[in-house]
Amino acid sequence: MEKVNPEVKEYIETQILPRYNELGGHTDEHVRRVIERSLRFAEQAPEVNIDMVYVIAAYHDLGRLVDDETHNLESAKMMSKDKFLLSHFTLEQLETMMQAVEDHRASLGHEPRSIYGKLVSSADRNTNMSDMLSRSYDYAKHLHPEMTDDQLHEEARIHLREKYSPDGYAAKTMYFDDPDFKAILTQIEEITRSPEEFARIQREHNEKRFGNTAEN
Repeated sequence: MEKVNPEVKEYIETQILPRYNELGGHTDEHVRRVIERSLRFAEQAPEVNIDMVYVIAAYHDLGRLVDDETHNLESAKMMSKDKFLLSHFTLEQLETMMQAVEDHRASLGHEPRSIYGKLVSSADRNTNMSDMLSRSYDYAKHLHPEMTDDQLHEEARIHLREKYSPDGYAAKTMYFDDPDFKAILTQIEEITRSPEEFARIQREHNEKRFGNTAEN
């Protein structure tokens, strides 16, 4: 696999990645992980332009600085105004990159329009169980602040099963071979099978996150 152009890498490292520190939970650590996974998956697609893969992965969540719900669209808008990108890539390449950023969300309900969108979408899949437990609980609490802890645990369990079951949208939108993701799908299937067992796991996880204080 060819290496990323040093000039492109320096620009991204100094001008783009530091901006993720302005975000709360979605930080530089996440985007670097997506970059690493995108470049690794690109080894399964030798026809791609590695500089494009690198920039797409680096830019994919930057739109969260503008709006979390439409961050994929905002990220693409930011790319379209980036003078460095305009001077280093053709308009056709930039359009493909913008489409890939727009298409990276697993929940969109349509297949990415290019191999580049499939790369970053697959790289964006979560393989950290602790992070999944935190996100599923926090998501449930955001949607249903009136729920009790027991109800939130069940809501989080249902969400995980719907998203990561064999027919779930996250599992169905994984376009590259990834042993880590396969392993996490198996683990989710096991821990979410029993509502009681999942509630115990989620409760212990929350105690580590929040201490011994009440979750609500």
